[in-house]
Amino acid sequence: MQPVLRLRAGADVLAVTDDAWTRELIPPTWSGPAWSLPGAAAYGSGPAGEPAATVTVVGAPAAAAALGAAVLADLPEAPYVLTVPRGAVPLPEGEAQEWELMTTRTAPPPQPREEDVVPLAPGPELADLLNAASPGHSVRPGAPEVHLWAGLRAGDGGLASVGALLLREGTGAPHIASVATAPAHRGQGLAAAVTAWLTRRALEGGAPWCSLAHLSTEQTAHRVYERLGYRTVQEFTSVTLDAW
Repeated sequence: MQPVLRLRAGADVLAVTDDAWTRELIPPTWSGPAWSLPGAAAYGSGPAGEPAATVTVVGAPAAAAALGAAVLADLPEAPYVLTVPRGAVPLPEGEAQEWELMTTRTAPPPQPREEDVVPLAPGPELADLLNAASPGHSVRPGAPEVHLWAGLRAGDGGLASVGALLLREGTGAPHIASVATAPAHRGQGLAAAVTAWLTRRALEGGAPWCSLAHLSTEQTAHRVYERLGYRTVQEFTSVTLDAW
């Protein structure tokens, strides 16, 4: 195996990969731990104060597997989560989840009830719906990267479906997350309406694309997003390591 190169600047990472997820997360001015091998790049993708708490590896699966192993050996402490492209084996021991990154560059077709979607304040009502409908939601009310919460109300005025539009720090790239519908209101196309509304706002703001991610087991959601114009651009496996 060729020697692993150490990188420090975002511009260096972007010079060795055109991966969409990386370009969403890493601006040229980013600084932090990063590594590369021919065909793969890796970088600390954790919070600013602890960037190596999570590590993301992108590139061809075989090269990414080799680089991931080298990074784990290089770090003084294993990250909490290691994310690698689907098919990068062997995986380190831990709980693995497969997920997909989807993007669109075009506004979605109008959806029923999209005109009823409204901005929401990130208060207890929003938190209660997310906790009941999607306990594992990725973004919580009050998260600083959220640019806008939006949702739909039921006939009785209660909150029925919600979603968040994030603007990534540094890059400003828009990403939709924490789309959830109350169990009593599922099957009515409400999540599609919220996602379409948020996507439209992202693209109207001048962004060249908007992204979202979902677990690979969520095939119903995948079909909804495809209907809105999203296409899968990357498949990942994230491993929660036993070290933490």
